[in-house]
Amino acid sequence: MKHIKIKLLIAAVFMFAATSAFADYSYNFSVNTSSVAGQPGYVDLMFNPGDNSLGSATATITNFNTDAALGAALLTGGATGVLPSTVSIVNNALNTNNPYNDDFQQVTFGQNMNFSLNLSGAAGNSFMLYFYDGTVSNSLLTNNLSSGIATEIDMTKNGAIVTNNSNQVTVSATPIPAAAYLFGSGLMGLVGIRRKMKN
Repeated sequence: MKHIKIKLLIAAVFMFAATSAFADYSYNFSVNTSSVAGQPGYVDLMFNPGDNSLGSATATITNFNTDAALGAALLTGGATGVLPSTVSIVNNALNTNNPYNDDFQQVTFGQNMNFSLNLSGAAGNSFMLYFYDGTVSNSLLTNNLSSGIATEIDMTKNGAIVTNNSNQVTVSATPIPAAAYLFGSGLMGLVGIRRKMKN
């Protein structure tokens, strides 16, 4: 019985460690672009490794909806797909030859822009959202003109950190996926089994 308890505890520790290092985060973005409506410009969806990246990760953009007119897209690094369809940006953080991953989308801005973002994989990776004018020399829809970043989400070992530098961008986390609830209930089940064996 003692060996079974030890095996169960080891399994629980490994499961917890795996979910900490490799996690999923989902967000809904709503962008009010009315202040730049009618202007040509660019939207930059970027997903890059941080300094202490532990491995590869993926940013997936879905449910993209806008009244903007979309032009050509320039994909760099691990970016694939074309808006408004699904865009996947795979960041192989260990590949130093390919550190930048972007979907650089040409647009004529409309009144609004909405999309869903799912981040999965290793910690140490960052998603960044930028808006530029038609000359790509001026950042739009951001309060941080030095970096130009409208919104940044950093995947860390302790969870995701959202930094929103824009009054026009609303970011809301979506509910925890069912898989996380299953993990939680499984962990509770292991604790219950351990207590039963103890009794």
